[in-house]
Amino acid sequence: MSPDPKTAGPPPTPEGYDDHDPFEHSTVLLLVLSVPIGILAFAGFGWILWGVQSPEVFFRGVGVTETAEAITVALDLVAVLVSFVVALAVVVVVHELIHGAVMRQYGKDVTYGVHLAMGAFYTAAFGQFQAVEELVPIAIAPLLLIALVGTPLLFVPVPIVALTVYLILASNAAGAVGDLYVVRRLRRLPDGTLLYDADLHHWCVFEPATRSEKGGPDQFESVGA
Repeated sequence: MSPDPKTAGPPPTPEGYDDHDPFEHSTVLLLVLSVPIGILAFAGFGWILWGVQSPEVFFRGVGVTETAEAITVALDLVAVLVSFVVALAVVVVVHELIHGAVMRQYGKDVTYGVHLAMGAFYTAAFGQFQAVEELVPIAIAPLLLIALVGTPLLFVPVPIVALTVYLILASNAAGAVGDLYVVRRLRRLPDGTLLYDADLHHWCVFEPATRSEKGGPDQFESVGA
C-alpha cells in the first residue's frame, strides 16, 4: 500500500488533443445513490438466497431455546463475525486487486493505497494516460467478476458459506456505485479520449481535437463536492 500521493499538476496536452477538462463528480450524489443501489443489491441477492436455501439461512448464528419459563435467544458471535470479516476482506481487498489486475493487463504501473480522509481504499495508475476504452473494463471488472464467481456459491448447501457469499455479493454491488457512475460518464466521452490520473483529487480528460477551440482559464480543479 502506498500513502496518499501529493497533489500534482496536469501533464502537457498530447498532440492531437484539446486542452484538458476536469473529470468531476459529486461525493454527495454518490452517497445518495448508494442507498437505493444498496437496498436493491441486498434485496436482490437475498431473494436468490431465500429461493435456493431455506429462510433459516438468514438466522445463521442465532439460536432460540424455548422452555416452559421463557424463550432464550442466543447469538453466536463467532459465526457472525467470521461472515462479516470474510465479506469485508473480499469486498475491500479483492475488489481493488481486480481493478489492479485489469490495469496491469493494459500495461499500467498500479498503485494501491488508502485515502485516510475518505476512509477508502483505492487503486490508481498515477501519472499515466489511460484510454477511455481501457477504463470501462477496468471500472466494471470487480462488480462483474465477483458476481459471476459468487452467485453460483449461493447454492452451496452450507449455511455459513452461503450467508457469507451473500454478504460479499450484496456489499460489493452496493459499494460499486462509484464504478458504475464512472462507467456511465466514460461511455459518454468520444472514442479515443485519454484520461490522466494526476492524483487522488484530479483526473484530467483529454478529448480528441475534433471540437472547436476552447478558451478560458485552466480548468484543473478539485474533484468532488
